[in-house]
Amino acid sequence: MEQVKTAQELGLGKPKVGYRWDAGSTPPGDEEPGRWAVRRDPRAWVVLFHSFEGTEYIIQTFSPTEEGERAAKIMAVKLVKMAREVAQTTRGMRLNNE
Repeated sequence: MEQVKTAQELGLGKPKVGYRWDAGSTPPGDEEPGRWAVRRDPRAWVVLFHSFEGTEYIIQTFSPTEEGERAAKIMAVKLVKMAREVAQTTRGMRLNNE
C-alpha cells in the first residue's frame, strides 16, 4: 500500500474543521454503492461512508491530531481496498456458479 500523507505533509497546512479527504469509492455494480472519506470535525478525525443513496455513516473516529489524521486515512484506504477485494471474490464466485 502506498504511504498515506497528512495535509501538512502535502503542504496544505493545518486542516480546518470541515476539511474532507476522499479515499475512494465502491467498485462498479456494488450492492451498496458509495464513497469512503475522512473529515475533520471539531473534536476528531472521522472515517465515514457516504452511500450514493444519501445516507452518511460514521465508521470510526480518531484523535484530532496529525497522527489521528494519518490513522483515519489508512483505515479509509484499507476499507476501499477490502471492498474491491470482496467485489472481485463475489464476482468470481458468481462466474464459477454459472
